[in-house]
Amino acid sequence: MIALIFEKNGQLMIDLKLKPEHGDEVRIYDGVFPGYHMNKTHWNTVVVNNTNLPYDGLIKMIEESNMLTTK
Repeated sequence: MIALIFEKNGQLMIDLKLKPEHGDEVRIYDGVFPGYHMNKTHWNTVVVNNTNLPYDGLIKMIEESNMLTTK
């Protein structure tokens, strides 16, 4: 599974797997926090329609999650 996409309280959310050190780097942005449904060390949740994470940052997260989950 590359990502878990879900809706909570009208917000579109996506859980993505990252290396722990990258998770710490992206959690400085509003709307990015430890994985809601997942292992909080490796998974991160992004509130897609309510974050200041740059679009290219989200794309990089998706690419890393893909790399880590499809071997």
